[in-house]
Amino acid sequence: MIFDIRRLFAAFARRRPPHARDPFARGVAALALGEHARAIAEFEDALPGAPGDRARATLHNKRGVAYVGLGDPAAALEAFAMALDYDERCAPALANVGNLLFEEGHPADALGYYEAATRADPEYPIGFRNLGVVLKALGRRSEAVRALRTASRLESRRRSERA
Repeated sequence: MIFDIRRLFAAFARRRPPHARDPFARGVAALALGEHARAIAEFEDALPGAPGDRARATLHNKRGVAYVGLGDPAAALEAFAMALDYDERCAPALANVGNLLFEEGHPADALGYYEAATRADPEYPIGFRNLGVVLKALGRRSEAVRALRTASRLESRRRSERA
């Protein structure tokens, strides 16, 4: 795995405590606890009340992450594709498709998805971090260093904004 998704969602779950009536928050909390099947069910419960296409894209992307946790990359890819059907610029879904490709041994194919994620959201540090990793794997070291420096700068900026 390119990054520790559990740590990312655990941090998110700590910032947004689950509310009994909020299936999205319950799904995020379930992901943080490694309860992937429950997370999928919560995200599916949240879909009918999603306020728009971007929210639906986010929910499908989270479902995909949960399917990855269950070890079902085909279902994950389907969920990420549904996210992209709702929002073709959903940077997390683009990066997650890249992750699946990279993990399956297709770094050149993953590259395009990571580049698309960074174009879709130039403030998305995970996209730049993964882009740096795949560029390094492809032997493009100077580009990898630039991408990784951008990721570090964006992560530092987010930390200082939260402080």
